[in-house]
Amino acid sequence: MIQIEAFEVEDFDRLIGWVNSAELLTQFAGSKFTYPLDRNQLQSYILEPNRHIFKVLDSSTDQVIGHAEIYELSDQVALICRVLIGESALRGQGKGTELMKELLAYAYDKLAVHTIDLNVYDWNLAAISCYQKLGFEFVSDTEQLTTVNGDVWRSVRMRILPKS
Repeated sequence: MIQIEAFEVEDFDRLIGWVNSAELLTQFAGSKFTYPLDRNQLQSYILEPNRHIFKVLDSSTDQVIGHAEIYELSDQVALICRVLIGESALRGQGKGTELMKELLAYAYDKLAVHTIDLNVYDWNLAAISCYQKLGFEFVSDTEQLTTVNGDVWRSVRMRILPKS
């Protein structure tokens, strides 16, 4: 079972330890941060308004296993971003799907938004599959290009509306 709790200063070093390459930082955070991730960047990050930043716990072990954020774009629209299962050995076990369900519930129930968006790199097929299983669909007119070590990464937008 996955649980989300507020991300705080004492969580900084764990997140910094997980993000061990510029590529992973870009995959996880887009262009929000520069590599190497450090405490100064995270201190500024947690002070930004409209950000609901979480550490992710596996409630069966009480172990912190990840990080996630919901950014309120407006009263009706939120963006799920910076989703990371920190330890690579824990990836691919369905924890990301459980986490996304928690984030969706938080956004709909606590923030009372109507629309939830996210951005994902088009090569990240495992994440895209997870999002599609939950009901996210591609938004056709939005994409961004980022160059990482000479490779061009294409970020696409996905969206989910509440079930009526």
